[in-house]
Amino acid sequence: MTSSKTSLISQRIIKIGTLTVGILASIAGFAIASNWTFIRRVLTYPEDPITNVDWYQTLETVAGNPDDLIQKKSSSIDRDTLNQITDYAETSNSSALLVIHQGQLVLERYWGEFTPSSTFNAMSMSKTITALLIGIAIDQGDLESELEPVANYIQEWSDDKRHKITIQDLLYMQSGLRNQDNTNNPASDLVKMFAGTDVDAIALKIPAVQEPKQAFDYNNANTQILSEVLERVTGERYADYLSNNLWKPLQADNANLWLDRSQGNPKAFCCLFATPRDWARIGQLLLDQGKVNNKQIVGSAWLDKMIQPSPLEAKYGYHIWLQARTQEKPGVYDKTASKPFLAKDTIYLDGASRQRVYIVPSLKLVIVRVGEKPEQWDDSVIPNTLVNSLLGN
Repeated sequence: MTSSKTSLISQRIIKIGTLTVGILASIAGFAIASNWTFIRRVLTYPEDPITNVDWYQTLETVAGNPDDLIQKKSSSIDRDTLNQITDYAETSNSSALLVIHQGQLVLERYWGEFTPSSTFNAMSMSKTITALLIGIAIDQGDLESELEPVANYIQEWSDDKRHKITIQDLLYMQSGLRNQDNTNNPASDLVKMFAGTDVDAIALKIPAVQEPKQAFDYNNANTQILSEVLERVTGERYADYLSNNLWKPLQADNANLWLDRSQGNPKAFCCLFATPRDWARIGQLLLDQGKVNNKQIVGSAWLDKMIQPSPLEAKYGYHIWLQARTQEKPGVYDKTASKPFLAKDTIYLDGASRQRVYIVPSLKLVIVRVGEKPEQWDDSVIPNTLVNSLLGN
């Protein structure tokens, strides 16, 4: 979950001290209709949802096959520049900042109790992982292409107007599905998906409110439905498919997915827990056109498709952001940068509370920022500072 649509969830879904009688009644009514796990999650949502891993129960392991990142003793990035971005990250409520340049780790800083082995909730950076897995499933022949109707695999959609929605529509956030993302309303689709105990059932029941390909509308349900498509077409649990086809080949450490209930479904739209180093590996994978140690993990043609701008939103590709968000579009996304990226090929993964993986292929640069939501954040500062240094400006 990213941007203004999840700002309240990033702080706390609902603070008990500010609940009105009407909201309490609404929660109670919904709890009776569902279960008390939902109301417990709503009322105990932590102030530190990124780093408070213990709050998320139950977690399912995504097995890895870890290998060390190479650490370089020196870098063409001067020390003053590294100190400058470190200071910015530190004053911006960060828990970790990593920089990989030319395939080697040149900066790694942690704050507070966060360590290299700490995991965190990447929030909507998790969506990019789902998009990578869709590409893998196409390359392996489990899916024909992203142009297929979702109803080929979600039979529940075959008899209503959702049968027109394609996999690409979900990836581009142009499905036309209802987008109830009001985090003040415990009965909204987003809150029920996040705090509820049957995330797939909720997502699959969301109706279409307009034709697909009509508008860009950042909707968390799109990603959740893609994860269900993967499970149905491969016959594997999402965690196992992720482990076998991406996480182990990536040589990442064990990660975790938050389940809606014990032995239940993963919340693929929001909640993959991994270390900052492993998110740096994802950035390096994208930079290296899908290869790890010269082995092709994700097809380069698919990665090229992922960074093609949506016909409806030039800043967005297949579950990845392509430009700094310098212009506000109320109700679509928030403004996060004061200036455009200096390197025009910069792309980035975006998670709530400003989780970031920036990738600059032209300069062989990957940047990872982890932490709770800062009071202020400017997406242009860290990437542009590093680019200026590397270009000698």
